[in-house]
Amino acid sequence: MLCVRRPEEKSIRRLAAAFVCVLVLVAAARPARGEDRILVQGLADAEIWNTDAESELLSRDAGDTASLGRLRLWAAGDFMNRLQGFALGRVEGGRGTDEGRTDVHLEQAYLRYSFAAPKRLVLQAGKLILPYGNFSRRYFSNANPLIGSPANYQISYPLGIQLSGAASRFDFMAAIVDGPLTRQAYDSDPERSLRPALSAGITPVTGIRIAGYFTRGAYLDRIAELWLLPGKELGDYHEKSVGADLQVSRGHFELNGELTQTRLEVPAAGHVSGRIWYVEPKYTFSPRWYAALRWERGWLPDANWIWATLWSAEQSRVQDLEAGAGFRIGPRFLVKTTYRTEIGNPEGGAQPQGHALALQFSFGFDVNSWFERPR
Repeated sequence: MLCVRRPEEKSIRRLAAAFVCVLVLVAAARPARGEDRILVQGLADAEIWNTDAESELLSRDAGDTASLGRLRLWAAGDFMNRLQGFALGRVEGGRGTDEGRTDVHLEQAYLRYSFAAPKRLVLQAGKLILPYGNFSRRYFSNANPLIGSPANYQISYPLGIQLSGAASRFDFMAAIVDGPLTRQAYDSDPERSLRPALSAGITPVTGIRIAGYFTRGAYLDRIAELWLLPGKELGDYHEKSVGADLQVSRGHFELNGELTQTRLEVPAAGHVSGRIWYVEPKYTFSPRWYAALRWERGWLPDANWIWATLWSAEQSRVQDLEAGAGFRIGPRFLVKTTYRTEIGNPEGGAQPQGHALALQFSFGFDVNSWFERPR
């Protein structure tokens, strides 16, 4: 009997090998002085989930109480003046994961070059984080005030090259990446093709930033090539996303928000558009206690394959609220609990109302400190 290695197994092996290679390169960088040392740090998460069994958005482990464990480890160091290397890997497992199994991922691995002053430019190339949007900069558990994530986000790590910079109150980002950047159907193995990702922001006063972004490119999974009409290719169908995000900080109050408009070209079914937004206020009562919520509404567009070469252009309603509180036990140890619920279809549809109750423990650590001599 032939034994065929699954694509995800090959992917895990490649990602693990790449992560090791980058760590070796960082470790081989010339010895640096003081603050230029090689940094190795990590973040460990443990979660417990209790959800209903009906919701497509919120359900985990068919509604049974489920646990999840996650470990992120990253390394950074200087190769030479203004040239740095960075690698970040993740191990995640437990019945509370999306697939209910243990996965290993290389999330990021890139080189960064910082231009000399007075230029405020940074060039990055490699496996990058989603290069725009409000939530992608704070999806780690010690930065995300809640436990869940917005419905229109599927954090991705495309290969690409990115230039970012700032001048006075303005900032910008321009990137070329090879993968879809928003959450769409059939995205487990998306078509790899180059696409632009652009964003620009302004900080009119201290504590307020407003930004906009744009991207366009192919989005369908490679398996969808079997379901296209003769003469059509995956690259013939594009997603186009434009959006805006907001950051406000005043004293103990923070507010984040984002609005995204996405248009999909659907095989043999025309196109479909959807708009979704969220607002996320947070208030810190003391150095240890805070409370936060995220209110999200809108429509997610979807290219739905039916049979053979038959597709439909559809929308799914999103209307949910997540609220919770966090308590910082120590500088690196954070405990959070949240409750999230789907509020239902205001037009009176039969959409079930889902819920999710979660408890999360997050602990950050510095591997370097384990080997430092006492002073």
